[in-house]
Amino acid sequence: MISTLKLLALTILVGSNTAYWGHTYLAEGNSKVYALRSLSENSSLCTFDSEVLKGKIGIIELPSLQVPMKESVTEGKNSCHVLLLPREAVVSDYTSGTLSLFPLGEDGEVEGAPRVLKFEGSSVHPRRQKSPHIHSSALSPDGKMLVVVDLGCDKIYRFAVENGRVVTPQLSFIALPAGCGPRFSTFSKDGNYLYVVTELSDEVLVYSTSDFALLGRYTISGENPEGGAHIALSADGRYLYASLRVSSAANEGLCKISDGVAIYRCLSNGKLKKVYYQPTGGHPRHFTLSDDGKALVVACRDSNTIEIYPLDAKKGVPTGEVEKVIVSEPTYVGLR
Repeated sequence: MISTLKLLALTILVGSNTAYWGHTYLAEGNSKVYALRSLSENSSLCTFDSEVLKGKIGIIELPSLQVPMKESVTEGKNSCHVLLLPREAVVSDYTSGTLSLFPLGEDGEVEGAPRVLKFEGSSVHPRRQKSPHIHSSALSPDGKMLVVVDLGCDKIYRFAVENGRVVTPQLSFIALPAGCGPRFSTFSKDGNYLYVVTELSDEVLVYSTSDFALLGRYTISGENPEGGAHIALSADGRYLYASLRVSSAANEGLCKISDGVAIYRCLSNGKLKKVYYQPTGGHPRHFTLSDDGKALVVACRDSNTIEIYPLDAKKGVPTGEVEKVIVSEPTYVGLR
């Protein structure tokens, strides 16, 4: 299957443009590729021209390419997610608990310093929730609402989006179950529901976007290794996927299940039905799905592999043999 796919990967250790990038993320648009250089002090948004990737096949380890980039300091600490709006790049800064909004020109170039939004609060986890930890953002299908996930405060903040930019102040916030630690979110295809994967309680939460009432809580596993990671919806909107990292807990004898990806069928009332759990390599931090619904591609950091699972597009579950590609500590994988 690798012959029919182009994989764009980010790894922890890279050697050309910087010595260390940390746990990072990537976005593509405006003829640009945007990658986060995630550091404990002064993380940055790095911009590459997509032109440099033309004609390349197979695995593309972006930061290791000998290509020029432009670097814009976020002023945030440990930036971990970037989302592109037409006129802004929305960067989530985990440790500083801030949101950095970079202005973008029509050509996709960063135009000046970011607007920095600060948040306050805490929650009940004694180690992980002493302060805000902004982890990610998601845009509604109609492009009019941005939701921002705060793992440290168990909140999701709602912002309006106008003319391709975030409107401040925020519209409101959603208070999630205490101690759940939300990490990533995604909207249903029709925009009627918001799905949230939690890192600390290892669940998928479902909210109605009409009133943001909680419709359901679905455990990823029967145990709680505090490892909920990524979430994504199939292109047709019929299946939801959520990954779980259990490597460290399993090594300490605290968890008996394996790292993997849970697969749910999305019901018409917004609720979910779990249909499968696919074990994967170690620490499936990030994954992506092909547009035709025929491949699940998982970045397994601790196994040093990207794993490609053929899917039955009608049933949403793996079928056939997994293909493994060796990549040093991948933290992000995308398809081109």
